[in-house]
Amino acid sequence: MSTTLKADVAIIGAGIAGLSLATRLKQENPSAHVTLVGPEDLRPQRISTWIESNNTVPAFVKSCIDKQWDAWRFRDKFGNVYTQHADTTYYAAIDGKRLKEQLEEHATLLGIQRIKERCDSVKHTSTGYQFICKDQRAVSTQLVDTRPPAIPSTTIKQQFVGRIIRCDNPHEHTMPQLMDFTARPIANDGLTFVYTLPLSEHDLLIEATTFSPTLYPQADYEACIGQWIENHLAPNNAWKHIETESGILPMGPVAPADGTLARCGIAGGSSRASTGYAWHGTQRQITQLAKAFALGADLTTEQVYSYRARFMDTLFLRVLQQQPEAIYQLFMVMAKRLPGDTLAHFLCDEDGWRPCLRTILTAPKWPFIRALWQA
Repeated sequence: MSTTLKADVAIIGAGIAGLSLATRLKQENPSAHVTLVGPEDLRPQRISTWIESNNTVPAFVKSCIDKQWDAWRFRDKFGNVYTQHADTTYYAAIDGKRLKEQLEEHATLLGIQRIKERCDSVKHTSTGYQFICKDQRAVSTQLVDTRPPAIPSTTIKQQFVGRIIRCDNPHEHTMPQLMDFTARPIANDGLTFVYTLPLSEHDLLIEATTFSPTLYPQADYEACIGQWIENHLAPNNAWKHIETESGILPMGPVAPADGTLARCGIAGGSSRASTGYAWHGTQRQITQLAKAFALGADLTTEQVYSYRARFMDTLFLRVLQQQPEAIYQLFMVMAKRLPGDTLAHFLCDEDGWRPCLRTILTAPKWPFIRALWQA
């Protein structure tokens, strides 16, 4: 075994959360010894999120935004389409694989110690932490774990399979369609919808998605995508398959690899329970951890969603388990009645009570009143 490395702070896990946190800590504290542990994550990954138009986006993120829109659509079960427009936010499609590659390069330039091996064990010591990999041992004063958690069988999950296709002729889909409920059903105990993202006039991401506690075979998602292509792509427009991505996002409790460690990312609660979106939560965690590190404070798992958001998510998930049709109705009412900025702020837990109250006023009442009574 090689010489033991020493660090002021170690980050375990080299996905987007780990890479972003490590580079942020080193950038803001150049003299700190930062170690990043974990194999390179080379998986294709698409991150879609809302960004405030007046926010300054870091250059390495901005260069990875493939497209952005100030409008998006929903389609109900009957084929009716509802378009939302935004004035102060835009919906961005970020190439996650390219972002990880750029963050790896940035980490090297900053002088971050990089151990490209899986962490086999972590031990608390009198002065911090000791962690062991296959060929390397290291110690650190502080440590943050960004490894993905296990998802309990009882937790509702957002499971998706996405296929990027390239069409010979323009596909004529000009804006994101966040939810298309004309999709072939997959989940019999939750919701099924198709999400589409026009990456260019010829390239289109088509993603079959379920909200359900049950995991379904990939073949069911592929069949759903196939039916959507048949129904919504011109029959004379030939296409070829470019890439497939898939994933499972928790919409509720998770089981971290080590609950005693400070965590960042989905294992630390960055994923919004009602949506599965984790970008905003992860960025907030990183900001809070960077502030604590600069002040010399202990690094801890940070709660990044407001009490109102967590309470509303609890009701949402209870209704989803008991009455999925009511959640479908909620999404459709939100699509019809909310401005785009309000929807974005509500889903990202931004702008205080205003988007929450506006959403509550538009929502179907009785399913949520029953869930509130049970709570």
